[in-house]
Amino acid sequence: MDMKRVNERIDELVKEAVSHQEKNGSFHYCFENSLLTDAVMIVLIRTLGLKEETLVDQLVHRLLMNQSRGGYWKLFEDDEGNLSATVQAYHSLLYSGKIEREHTQMKKAERYIQKWGGIEKTDSMTKVFLALNGHLEWPQLFHFPMLFMLIPGSSPVSFFDLSSYARLHFAPIILCQDLRYSIKTSWTPDLAHLLNEERVFSDAIKSFWDSIVQFPDNQLFKARKRAEQYMLQRIESDGTLLNYATATFFMIYAMLALGYEKQSPVILRAIDGLKGMLCLSENHIQNSPSTIWDTALITHTLQEAGLSSVDPIIMKASEYLGRNQHTKFGDWAMAKQNIIPGGWGFSEGNSIHPDVDDTTAALRAMKHASSSNSWQRGVNWILAMQNKDGGWPAFETDRKALLLKDLPIDGAQSSFPDDSSADLTGRTVEFLCNFAGLQHNHPSVVRGVKWLVSNQESDGSWCGRWGICYVYGTWAAVTGLKAAGYSASFPAISKGLEFLKKIQQEDGGWGESCKSDEQKKYISLSYSTPSQTAWSVDALTICGDKCDALHKGVEYLTKGAFENKELTYPTGAGLPGGFYVHYHSYKMIWPLLALAHYRQLLNQE
Repeated sequence: MDMKRVNERIDELVKEAVSHQEKNGSFHYCFENSLLTDAVMIVLIRTLGLKEETLVDQLVHRLLMNQSRGGYWKLFEDDEGNLSATVQAYHSLLYSGKIEREHTQMKKAERYIQKWGGIEKTDSMTKVFLALNGHLEWPQLFHFPMLFMLIPGSSPVSFFDLSSYARLHFAPIILCQDLRYSIKTSWTPDLAHLLNEERVFSDAIKSFWDSIVQFPDNQLFKARKRAEQYMLQRIESDGTLLNYATATFFMIYAMLALGYEKQSPVILRAIDGLKGMLCLSENHIQNSPSTIWDTALITHTLQEAGLSSVDPIIMKASEYLGRNQHTKFGDWAMAKQNIIPGGWGFSEGNSIHPDVDDTTAALRAMKHASSSNSWQRGVNWILAMQNKDGGWPAFETDRKALLLKDLPIDGAQSSFPDDSSADLTGRTVEFLCNFAGLQHNHPSVVRGVKWLVSNQESDGSWCGRWGICYVYGTWAAVTGLKAAGYSASFPAISKGLEFLKKIQQEDGGWGESCKSDEQKKYISLSYSTPSQTAWSVDALTICGDKCDALHKGVEYLTKGAFENKELTYPTGAGLPGGFYVHYHSYKMIWPLLALAHYRQLLNQE
């Protein structure tokens, strides 16, 4: 391998990273997610009567630019079309008043929607959106009685058995459902032509709904107030609900359902917060800006690439991360009452909803401060977040949603529980061993390793939860096991490496389709991506496997001149079949980390 080119590419990537640092020490990149956020923002602006024509124009332009020639919208490039995304975009474009139904592309969208069953065949989130705007009847959707909010948390089934990110969305949705809330304005388009006319809703369905909502008024009032307070207590300083756009959208509708005026302070503050999530380079409303995540990853990666911990760039970034460590108790504390706050959230505006991945990322970046009290608080919080099964969840421990995850709601299996995952468990074990100084026989490490070994797939891979998908999970698991003291010949590691070698593309890189996330099996992409290639290269490098696959992968990463489709394919995961993320930072972060580790491997020899 030409080490001169490796060094040149590392220098190029370092220069690119440094150029993105802000005055406050952070690194800002766009968190580009599904079109749902843009679509709902358009509708809310019109519904609330806000004078935001420039923003509406920007969002409309982005939706139109992302429409395929066939008239439909996709979630990712090799997607054959997505009904829910197409309905969201079609409805919002009509709602904007900027485009007429008779437009050629809108007619194509109509035909696509009708071909695939109409608006009633959309996913659950889209159906809620349509019900809120008067296009579907609530009784057709969810059957969660309002008193669900009053069931004690100690019961086998309760609101708090759901994951925190499911609760954020369900609290406002249950309120709107209970009140059968919908709102129409002069902007509301007629979608009757997209309804399945053959479907008839029987009196039995309506009577069933009536029977489950006939509770004593005082109990209903108490349940509604609890849902309202749940939201109000979790509004961040920017006005959003825990800094998530989708949750904030539903909160606004819930506030309207409860009788809040359109111009009430809580709603206007929420809108201002949502506007603050606009990614100007893409004219796109981010679901949750990734500033903490990007800053933490870049700060660590720059140090791996050779920058000193006392370099001004690293010092400024570390100080920024230190200022954003959480000091407030969040929902996680309900199960961990004796643990003081010490985690980090995904975004700068997040102050009470930390997660495991961001916390280990921030602590890696601040490794020079490992003797400080704040660093130790972070490590203690990470150790407390380990699930009983030995793995690590994203936000809270042991939120199993054992009965609720089997409900016939799209995404329930993946979003209702906060299960242990290979990516989080592998990355956490790697952090604890390589950065926090835990010995290989430490009980938390031993349990984490046991979880990883027992959850390996038969083909040698691991399934990642927050990245695409088997490449991501395998990289995290393999590097975690290696950090825990196991050699490359350890069966679980060797099988993982063989899986990666087997799926390498002809161009030397790696590329996995988002379809893997939907179908729960590895599905190859027709081309490679920089981030997935970097994960594979890093796994081989960390394990010291100097095979042809490694050198070909390094050659792919050093070429630098990737095609646009390689750079923009979403390799971040959110909700299978519904929500994927193109991190604009990933084309730089992961190749730089992998090449830096590769250089370290050769230098050691």
